[in-house]
Amino acid sequence: MALGMAERLEKDLETVLDIEREFPPTSRGLITKDDVVRLSKQNPKTCLVAEKKGEVVGFIFGELRGNSCVIKFLQVLPEHLGEGIVTDLIDEIEKLTSARVLLKGK
Repeated sequence: MALGMAERLEKDLETVLDIEREFPPTSRGLITKDDVVRLSKQNPKTCLVAEKKGEVVGFIFGELRGNSCVIKFLQVLPEHLGEGIVTDLIDEIEKLTSARVLLKGK
């Protein structure tokens, strides 16, 4: 699996938004293009896209707060759940930022 940082979001932005619309989360509102642009500019190392065989299968968008990273948006395609994608995305943010990742609850 390949993990791409915010620089790749320009290419993958519409795919990310399509995934969000196709599988709307129940614990938060839909991510918007403005959300993606804002977060990727403010925190480029906390905005990642996961790909398998050239297909976007998940994404994570976080916000740095001191020594922590609060996850604002996290999504993995249902058919790829259980493959460790969430763990890989979180591990990559921790590696890139040295921040402790905190998952945002309801």
